[in-house]
Amino acid sequence: MKKILLTLGLATTCLANLFAGETLQVKLMPDREIILKGSPQEVILKIDLSAVAERKKSHRTPLNLAVVLDKSGSMAGAKLEKTKQAAMQLVDRLTPNDVFSLVIFSDEARVLVPAQKVTDKDALKEKIEGIQADGSTALYAGVKLGADQIEEYLSSKRINRVILLSDGLANVGPSTPRQLRRLGSELAERGITVTTIGVGDDYNEDLMAGLAEASDANYYYVQDTEKLPQIFAKELGEMLEVAARDVRIEITCPDGVTPLGFIGRPEKFESQKASVNLSQFTAGQTRYLLLRCRVDGGQPEIARVKVNYTDELNGGTVETTDDLAKVRFTDDQSASDKSVNGAVVAQKELMLTAVAKDEAMVQADAGNYKQAAKILAAQNDSLNRAYADAPAAVQSQIRAETINVTNFYRDLDQGQYGNVSRKVMQEQSWSIRNSK
Repeated sequence: MKKILLTLGLATTCLANLFAGETLQVKLMPDREIILKGSPQEVILKIDLSAVAERKKSHRTPLNLAVVLDKSGSMAGAKLEKTKQAAMQLVDRLTPNDVFSLVIFSDEARVLVPAQKVTDKDALKEKIEGIQADGSTALYAGVKLGADQIEEYLSSKRINRVILLSDGLANVGPSTPRQLRRLGSELAERGITVTTIGVGDDYNEDLMAGLAEASDANYYYVQDTEKLPQIFAKELGEMLEVAARDVRIEITCPDGVTPLGFIGRPEKFESQKASVNLSQFTAGQTRYLLLRCRVDGGQPEIARVKVNYTDELNGGTVETTDDLAKVRFTDDQSASDKSVNGAVVAQKELMLTAVAKDEAMVQADAGNYKQAAKILAAQNDSLNRAYADAPAAVQSQIRAETINVTNFYRDLDQGQYGNVSRKVMQEQSWSIRNSK
């Protein structure tokens, strides 16, 4: 009888641990566990967040979705036809619990389908089918109008998402990357995210990627219009599999530790504290941040991280998880060297590669191709040095990146730099910096 009771007790405890606040997990990993005494040491702390993959939720979170489509003259032909096909396939997968709206823009933006429950799919698809291409590109106005439609049904119990598709340069209204990034940040504060899809080689990738990044949504560069239905399906699939959302990460460093900032992210520390907001995690998704900090004294604790989130696998409850990062001190250099975490070092170099690509693009845009090539070549050497101690999964990422970087710096060294190569480089950088 005691054995049975003990077994039942253990089972109950395991189930409680499984279902109580375990959907999103945080793990802190310094790039070395043992550091030398006597002088300030820089430590890279990996803040690893992962959503569980094995559990199925009993319901899916309803969507509040605004599709904002560029119908300017440059979209005529295959681009617009594939875009309409993709949008209609998206409508087919929505349910009466979802809200859908459609905004089109050229010289100006207008609402083609006001925000409404998806009850008459044929009528919605008829509206989409009738779109014709003409005019210029009032992109900013299109996004603003799409967000206004989201506001009609804005709710913390829905996923509130704008999907923007464009193939050209914004040339009506606000049109700089800074202005669109500011718009993305403002929308994110209201609980609205903006996924951007850039089609072809003539749109402004800094603008489209910046808008998506500022609201923590997705960014796609689509060279082949045949892939548009696949892109829309992928975006919708992610929204249907959300495990955690409204994720707020709070990082606090104690006295004796100086936070130097995140690698590849703009968030700043104030009074030893910083916060990072991420919109959502799909089931099984892992994302990470890399914090640089200087450990000045004998304080073993280097950072405490608390994560608040809405748990979509457990009925939309608000959950909290946290972790504490510590190091030990030694006078033995070899002990410190042996404590190096090769995986964290390798992921640091991958993130620095994204930063190097951004720096190289700035130089190449100014015509300094040799300097851009030099930046990438130096970072490629750092990647190669990190390869040996990296785990197999990260080694495969490093191999892919070294091939990419080698091709870029060789082309730049020969003065070869165009729209396509810039967009590819920028998309790769964006994907690494946002753990996508």
